[in-house]
Amino acid sequence: MYSVLEPVNIDFDFQEAKAFGYLGGQIAVHTSANQPELSQYDMVLLGVKQDGNAIDNEGASHAPDAIRKSLYNLFPGQWKLRIVDAGNIKISDDAEETYANLLDFLQNILPHQRLIVLGGTQDITHVLTKYFDLNNKAYNLSVMDCVIDGSILDSELDNENFLTSILTNDSSLLRNLSILGVQTYYNHPSKYKIFDQMFVDYYKLGDVQAHLLDVEPELRDAQIVSVDVGSIRYADMPAQVKAHPNGFTGKEICTLARYAGLSMLNKFFGIFEFNPFYDTKNVGEALIAQMIWYYLEGANTAQDDYPLLPKKELMKFYVQNDLLKLVFYHNKKTGRWWVSLPEFDDGEQLYSCSESDYEAATHMKVSKRIYQIINKSSL
Repeated sequence: MYSVLEPVNIDFDFQEAKAFGYLGGQIAVHTSANQPELSQYDMVLLGVKQDGNAIDNEGASHAPDAIRKSLYNLFPGQWKLRIVDAGNIKISDDAEETYANLLDFLQNILPHQRLIVLGGTQDITHVLTKYFDLNNKAYNLSVMDCVIDGSILDSELDNENFLTSILTNDSSLLRNLSILGVQTYYNHPSKYKIFDQMFVDYYKLGDVQAHLLDVEPELRDAQIVSVDVGSIRYADMPAQVKAHPNGFTGKEICTLARYAGLSMLNKFFGIFEFNPFYDTKNVGEALIAQMIWYYLEGANTAQDDYPLLPKKELMKFYVQNDLLKLVFYHNKKTGRWWVSLPEFDDGEQLYSCSESDYEAATHMKVSKRIYQIINKSSL
């Protein structure tokens, strides 16, 4: 496994960090003098210094080490997680070779381990999806971005067309794609028409900000969560080439990161497109470090209420109108909701939803999420 890895090489005093209780002294770090046994850890950090296929974001390759400087200087929570920093994937001038090295590493990640990817550019997400395709596992992908990266597919994969590449892959086992934080004025209207036809779940920025908890089910079910820092407003994330005046606030993006951490299904959590050369007073790297902190906090407190056994511990609600019959389940301990569609399947299939989906149903309305579930289940 270490044949495709390079050690962490930054100016940091690990002994002093350990003495003062900083996170950098509490996690195992792959250095030139230390190669931890990765299988002994629950959470793996990995840098991917890749920007070879970047469109107008050269310099993102320097992001992993910049993020580490802020992350290592945070104090950990009361975590039971065993965390290791595996270092960086070996980079080649040929992006395909870099992708191959990353995929080789992913294939050696044990089933119970989770991976935090420090990008690099967001085309790396495509490699994360290949892990599931090659292992014959269906997966859900949740992307945080203001732009739908679904440009016309060119001859070479890049950070502006990787979603098209995933969606047009005949061997893809993608089950559901959700995009959070979309800003309408950055996307051609034709994109929405195409993605509507493919039943892609996209959530506009204002809707997510107004009802943040409503997108928790998307992150709860996502084996892969891919964050473009361009989804964060410039005031909170100056380290981006294309500055956006609107976007998620620091508090909102940390909340979403925590939701991702709370998921028992999540395997990969990646943060991409951060460019330290534009990072005024290191605000961006500090925010990403806090996002990772909240992700780890969520992972440490995650409760396994999936696949909802035994059901007798859940509250059950029947909702019926002239159009359809729905059965909702609610876990009072975790606050989570699920819905089944007796008229469309055998009634045993449960789909993650939110309390607002239930409330809409009680008022004889079908929420966007349940509408999408019905359409997909009837395909």
